[in-house]
Amino acid sequence: MQVRISFAVLVALLALLTFSADAQQGEQTKTSPHAAAIQLVLKTQQARIREIDRENWDHDVKERTWSVRRPFHPGIIDSTRMFNVCYRIDGKEVAAWTVDTAAGTVQAVDAKKK
Repeated sequence: MQVRISFAVLVALLALLTFSADAQQGEQTKTSPHAAAIQLVLKTQQARIREIDRENWDHDVKERTWSVRRPFHPGIIDSTRMFNVCYRIDGKEVAAWTVDTAAGTVQAVDAKKK
């Protein structure tokens, strides 16, 4: 009888450890820094996006694209959390921002200066 109880306890512990390991692996999945830059723009710039994109979002079929890139390679200056984010509608750039994901800042870029 003690062997069966010990075996049941062992099986329960293994199941618990397996479940815990699966949960930790899911937590290790990290958001790409590029996606984090777009998410920060979407979170903070909805009014600006609506201002420049006046289409009926429920019905239009225009292509909307987001592009993200670092302004330069990391080196002497750490640019690992610095990004240029661009929003295009049907291939035409309509807005751009500089984003610092470390500081959580988003700054609009004047299209005339580009």
